[in-house]
Amino acid sequence: MGMTTVVQNSPTPYAERPIQKIVLPGQTPDGEHIFGILVKRTYDIVPGSRCTRAMTDGKLFPGDVHYDDPVNSTVKFESDFIPFKLATDVVLNGRAHAPRGQRVATLRASLTIGQHRKEVLVFGDRVARYNGNRDPAFTEPRPFESMELRYERAYGGVDIYSEPRMPFVYPRNHLGCGYVVANLKRSVEGLALPNFEDPNDLLTPERLCVGDFKKWERQPMPQGFGWTMKTWRPRSSYAGIMPADRALEKELRTAYSALVPSAQRKLYKETHLSTIDFRFFNGASAGLVFPFLSGTEQVHLLNLAAQGDTQFQLPGERPSIGLDIGQGTQEPEVFLHTVLIRMDDRQVDLVWRGAVPYPGRDWLPEMKKMEVLIE
Repeated sequence: MGMTTVVQNSPTPYAERPIQKIVLPGQTPDGEHIFGILVKRTYDIVPGSRCTRAMTDGKLFPGDVHYDDPVNSTVKFESDFIPFKLATDVVLNGRAHAPRGQRVATLRASLTIGQHRKEVLVFGDRVARYNGNRDPAFTEPRPFESMELRYERAYGGVDIYSEPRMPFVYPRNHLGCGYVVANLKRSVEGLALPNFEDPNDLLTPERLCVGDFKKWERQPMPQGFGWTMKTWRPRSSYAGIMPADRALEKELRTAYSALVPSAQRKLYKETHLSTIDFRFFNGASAGLVFPFLSGTEQVHLLNLAAQGDTQFQLPGERPSIGLDIGQGTQEPEVFLHTVLIRMDDRQVDLVWRGAVPYPGRDWLPEMKKMEVLIE
C-alpha cells in the first residue's frame, strides 16, 4: 500500500519512554468508519494528593487477560483494543481489607469517583446447610483480614446437582457461587455462598433456591469492582452486527441460504441477527460505567487499600491526539475510555481515545500516509 507511519511526541521529562498507543479501524453507532487512536498512560497513586506520572506506562492489552485458566477464571485485564466506547469504564483490581488489619466477619467496601459511588458488602467465607423441607440455613461468615476481589466470589455459578441430566448455568456469572435451583440435600449442603453482595439486594435463605431455572432473573446481580465478561448477561445480549456491516451480512446470508436444508430455509431467511448495541464495549461492573469522566476526579476508597481509608485525585492530564491520513492533521476530541485502579501496584492506568473518520474499508488501499501526533 506504500503507507508511511510516523509517530511524534513533544519533549517531556519522559520523552525517551515508548508511547503506548495504537490506531484501530472501527465504527461509531451510526455506522461511520473511524480510526480510533488509543493512548495509555500510567500514574502512581499518591494518597491525599494528585496522581503522578509513573516511570513506565502500562502496555495496551490486545486481548483479555484472565486470572488463571481462561475457561475457568474471570478477566483481570480486558482488552484495550476497542476503537469506540460510549462511556468511561472504572475498574479496580485488588483486595478488600479489614480496617486496621483487625479480622472481621463482614465489612462495607466502596469506591467513590467524583460524584459517583459504589458500595459492596463483603462477607467472610460461609456455606449453606440443608434444612429438610424448610429454607436452608447459612453458616456464620468466617472472620478475614483481606479478600481478593474476583467474580468467582460473587453470586452465580453452575448447578450440576438439582437436575443431573442438565446443568443449570446462572447467565450473569457462570463462574460465581451460590446459584442453586432445587432445595435438595445434594444441591444445598455445603454450597459456597458469595463473599460480595449488594447491601440492598442480599441473598437470603428464603431466596437461595430458585425453584425454576427460568426464574434466574429474580436472583441477585453479581457484585464486584472488576471487569465483567462478554459472555455474561446482560452484556452478551448487546452483541450483534456492526452497523456498517449490515449490507455484507445480508449478502452472506443470501449466499449461505443455498446450503441450508430446504425444510429449514424459510426459518433461516426470517431469522436476523441484531445490530450491536455499543454498550457491549463497556465491561466495568454494574454501577461503574459513567458518562465520560474528565480525568480530574477525586477518588475515595473505603476498605479497598491495605493502608486504610484512601483518597487521591486523578492526574488531570489529557493527551492531545492528531492524525494525518493524507488529508491534513485532524485533532479529534479526546475521551477517557478506561480508569483502571491497580491497588496491589498502587497505580492507575488511563486509556484515552480520539476518533478520526475515514471513507471506509474500500478506500484503505488508497491511503498513502498515517502520521500520528501525541502530546
